[in-house]
Amino acid sequence: MSNNQVLIGEIKGMELGVLSIETDYSDSDFKVEWSNVKGLNTSADFIIMLSSRYRIKGTINMDEYNPQYLIISPVEGSRLFAKIEDIVYLKLTEDGFWDKVKASIDGGYSITKASSTKQLTINGDFSYTNTALNAQGYIKLLDNRVEEDTTIIKTVRNNTGSNIRVFLNKSWFISSAADLLQSDEQNLALRSTNQVGIGKILVRNHLVFLYSSVGVASNTEKFKDGDDYSQSLEGFAELEFNAYGYDDFTFYTKLQLYPSLSKENRFRTVYNFNVKYDLPLDFYVGASATLNYDNKPGEDVSKFDYVFQSVFGWSF
Repeated sequence: MSNNQVLIGEIKGMELGVLSIETDYSDSDFKVEWSNVKGLNTSADFIIMLSSRYRIKGTINMDEYNPQYLIISPVEGSRLFAKIEDIVYLKLTEDGFWDKVKASIDGGYSITKASSTKQLTINGDFSYTNTALNAQGYIKLLDNRVEEDTTIIKTVRNNTGSNIRVFLNKSWFISSAADLLQSDEQNLALRSTNQVGIGKILVRNHLVFLYSSVGVASNTEKFKDGDDYSQSLEGFAELEFNAYGYDDFTFYTKLQLYPSLSKENRFRTVYNFNVKYDLPLDFYVGASATLNYDNKPGEDVSKFDYVFQSVFGWSF
């Protein structure tokens, strides 16, 4: 490390700018800021991501003749040389499926006496990563109830979906995604969006990831006041930004643009923002905001639908 200390143990991985090490002399894993690591040696295989856009399975060892560099020995292919700052992600390779999965769940509940309002939010997500692909899934549930005399006005907004990125050579990937949205505010009984496209990693280091992608999407909508389904073809462009390791804060934001290809002058936008602050024992507190905009949502329907949440959660 930068203070010339040496830790001996089992490296579990490096993610979000933090290296995790399991040792025989500690009940919990050591957490070390990646910027404080000067070098490392591994005997087990890792999934290794480099800022030079490579995704490799192999081992890492320090170069005894040039300590500024690490030697990466892939399971297949020739050795590579990289500096410590070139490594942006490490994950210990295990045979089990669950060893490659990361998940979190959070929620919030609020009561306002003055307006007799009760609101419950529940969110969950998971991701699976190996050298070839990254798969993610999410669910966001919101139930809001306002009591007026003997009447309860219920507002629901539920969103679930998944996306898969298959990584090609260097910084390019193929993406596919499916998203389901139910929104009382926009009179949506169900909106189903399925998309496929190609993307590129614009920036990647141990603190920042920036993705972009473009493609086509099919959009199917069913409104609450009708039985018919509306179908359309859309283009899409999206930008996703992740920032880690800033004094236990992590930031995530994603902007998606959907210009219609089959409905004249229709345009949709989806924007998400999320910030989390890490607590001990893998707990966290956070806040998030979601904005949906549709310039042609239907008759007497709001063009905007937005949600702001403060949550307490656990990642595992």
